[in-house]
Amino acid sequence: MNLFTTRPQDVATDTNAQAFMMQKMLMSNAFITLAMVAEVNGEILAVKPLVDGFTGAGDRIPKTIIYGVPVWRLQRGASAVIMPPIVGDIGLIAICDRDISGVKATKENSLPGSNRTHNYADAIYLGGVLNAEPSQYVKFSNDGIDIVSPLLVSIAAPSVQIDADSSFSINSPNIILNGPVSQGAGSNSGDFTFAGNITATGEVTSKGVKLSTHTHSGVQSGSANTGNPNV
Repeated sequence: MNLFTTRPQDVATDTNAQAFMMQKMLMSNAFITLAMVAEVNGEILAVKPLVDGFTGAGDRIPKTIIYGVPVWRLQRGASAVIMPPIVGDIGLIAICDRDISGVKATKENSLPGSNRTHNYADAIYLGGVLNAEPSQYVKFSNDGIDIVSPLLVSIAAPSVQIDADSSFSINSPNIILNGPVSQGAGSNSGDFTFAGNITATGEVTSKGVKLSTHTHSGVQSGSANTGNPNV
């Protein structure tokens, strides 16, 4: 069944004829569409548009792969969110108005590389859509922010500060602190309370008194208690 031939009403009036020609002109250009990632080379992709073309008789015309497509990244100066696509991802591609090959090559002001306009060759991959439910993510909601990963979460910086007005909890069957631990003298300084045992392979010192080697004064044979420990 032919669904794509010119209809009588398309040329019934001058207005309809102009609208038909405008529609045909727009359909010959590319603006934004869905594509699947076919290859990944760093921040440059090869993608295949997922919405195929068709002939006047309605026969499908499969889209071909577009090479050299840059990846859009949320970035400010040297700060960025890095999340490279993988093969099989579905995402939006935006097609620039003019040939951007000169800017891609030099990363500076450049004249258009050719006279082409709204061409798939000047596409930019904007990011994922219609993909599977993620297993690691950052989620923003009315209840707060969730950071979830089934693998390692790594934070690297010369100095890391966490400010919690109410409480700060770490829930883990095994907590390892690699480095000296000290309590600051800030407004939240206080006592340490442990529900379990404390085991130290090194020395324990309290107010200058060493636990493993200190002695007690006033020791006498009999039932009397020992005196205070010596420094």
